[in-house]
Amino acid sequence: MTTFSLVTLSILALLFVVRYRKEIVNWPITVLRGKGYGKDVAPDDPSNVKRLAPYPAQPIKGRERYRVMMDIRKLDSQNWLTLDKNYMEEHRVRDHLLREKREQVLRCLPESLEACREALEEVSDFLCQRFPNMFQKVSHNDQKFIQNCMTGERFDIGGSPAGERNTDALEAAVRLTMEDLSILMLNNEGEYYLAASASLFPTGWTVQERIGWTISQLHAPVPLWHQQVSNSVSKFLSRLTSNSPMERSNYFVEVKRPDEDLFEILYRPGALCEKELSNPSPEQIIIRRERQTFRRLPRTGALVFGVKTYLTTLDQLPMQELENLVKEMKSWPEHVAEYKGMNVWSAKVLEFYNMRMAASGLQDEVKEKVEV
Repeated sequence: MTTFSLVTLSILALLFVVRYRKEIVNWPITVLRGKGYGKDVAPDDPSNVKRLAPYPAQPIKGRERYRVMMDIRKLDSQNWLTLDKNYMEEHRVRDHLLREKREQVLRCLPESLEACREALEEVSDFLCQRFPNMFQKVSHNDQKFIQNCMTGERFDIGGSPAGERNTDALEAAVRLTMEDLSILMLNNEGEYYLAASASLFPTGWTVQERIGWTISQLHAPVPLWHQQVSNSVSKFLSRLTSNSPMERSNYFVEVKRPDEDLFEILYRPGALCEKELSNPSPEQIIIRRERQTFRRLPRTGALVFGVKTYLTTLDQLPMQELENLVKEMKSWPEHVAEYKGMNVWSAKVLEFYNMRMAASGLQDEVKEKVEV
């Protein structure tokens, strides 16, 4: 091979890396997603859920220009619903919310009854197939039940008899999963609305306040949402088929008080960043991510919207994601930064980032001296 050919190939390789640098960085996560997840858990012991690492969350991308984006991608169907080592701890929070704050976190309009039942059927089928050591179907007196082998709970898959409260099916579904689940249906004006919802880990709202709201009403507080993605979202939801489930990711920055427990961290109907918490430590700043999934139910045609919540404290964030967070912070317009509560935590994030950068520089310097 001539010198000219070698130089040409090197230039082409460099251009390829520059052009697809983000895809190359995210490639390991894409490979891991759905491959190794869940493979290390023995099939004979439900308690082994404690060994399951969380399904990989989408990393912060570090966009240098702010824009509201749908960022939709094809759903990893074999991991529509996920389990991990936090299951039992979060289940206890869910149980407490459903007993003590039921009206705030779980509401179903009458027209959603059949869709809620179908959602429970889909959830039960998936969990029993995907995690057969954790969930099992059993029959009794011609009724079908799903048995949660981790908690000992059993739920009627067929739903409640006529005349009983119509929230049983959706409640059963979210007692089984780690995801919040909502049912979206079309109104007479052709817009999707919140017909049923079991949103136990909300951010800045409650189901009691917003049941029956349209998608446009739900996103009214979000800066630039109506200007940049409203029409695209409507088209996306209308075109979704039962064979084309999709997913997307989102994140917020949350600040917790030193004395807050998991219940108070996950259940956030008020603000994520209270103004009096103006000097949080890195351990009190939480990157709160959501993996959002969209599926159309084949029988009723309603949409199931799922939300899995991930919590990562700032000091646990990988350096690359910390750098990407700082990049995105700098791109936020003033009204967006205010909406995100940036005035509460931004100074501490930058301080922590600079400290990590300085420490990294010192480590590199020591390494160079050792190598010399």
